[in-house]
Formats: sequence, structure tokens, C-alpha cells
Amino acid sequence: MTGEEKRGILAKVEKNAVEAQLRDDSCARSTLHGLQSCFSFIPEEMVAASWCFSGGVASSSGSCGALCSGLLAIGAKYLPTMDEVASGSEEAQSKFEKGKDKLFAFREAFIKEFGTTLCPEVQRKIFGRSFNLLDDKERDEFLSLPGHEEKCAAVVAKAARMAAEIILDEE
Repeated sequence: MTGEEKRGILAKVEKNAVEAQLRDDSCARSTLHGLQSCFSFIPEEMVAASWCFSGGVASSSGSCGALCSGLLAIGAKYLPTMDEVASGSEEAQSKFEKGKDKLFAFREAFIKEFGTTLCPEVQRKIFGRSFNLLDDKERDEFLSLPGHEEKCAAVVAKAARMAAEIILDEE
């Protein structure tokens, strides 16, 4: 794959992730949708299910949904299946080690960019404070912030791009 082809894929992943985020306001699903637009190993059902990661995993102030979906995509590509693990083969162990290295590389890139893996801390970085998304008043305040859509879309764009870069590494 040429550098130009990789740049095209990265641009498409970012564009589709941002468009989905601006339309649907679901960081996790939008990240995975952007990745799915270029990587056929991500099924539509996985994109649909990833919604549960939004807002810090079911709006519970846990890990950032964009991070979770990037990890899910990398894991789907590189980690061994249950049958492969059960076989106990060296190939499965090697696949696990490679997958783990890629997952940790993504996590570290995310932390370098955002300083954290946690949704409330990402919110604090981009909005100056965090919000309890399970509290109706705070969620409404969060959703009505000026620039909310664009700032969340920027997080999604960066997470989707970082995950795509790791997936494309060695391709």
C-alpha cells in the first residue's frame, strides 16, 4: 500500500467518523462507523452495539467511548478467536502478543493526545469541566454547550485516525 493510499484511507475514516458524530452525537458508534467505512472486518452489528460505550461506557463516566471503539476495532483485527486460543497453538499466542502490542500502542497514543482514558477527564480537557451524563440537568447542559458537537467530533476524529493508523501499520 502506498503512502497516498494510506492517507486516503485515514482521511475517509476521519471524515466518516466526524459526519456520524455530528449527525448522531455518539462518540463510540461514530468512531467505529468511521473505521468500518474502510475496514470490512468490522460488522455492522458491532457498530450498532458500540453505542453502549458512549459517554464513558453507558454514560457512566468510565473510559472514553471513542477509545473503547478504537480498541474494539484493533482487537477484532488482531486478537485471536476463542477457538484459536483454545487450540493452544504458538500461532494463537503470537497473534495475542501482536494484538496486545497494538492495543497498548493505541491506548498510549490516546493518553498522549488527551492525557487520560476517562470520559470525564477528556470532557474537562476540552470543555474545562466534566459532566455527569446520567443527571438530566448536567446532560442537557453538556449537550447545549457552544461547540459541543465540533469538540466531540474532534475527539472522535483523532481516535478513529489513531486506530486506523495502527491497523494500517504493517499492511
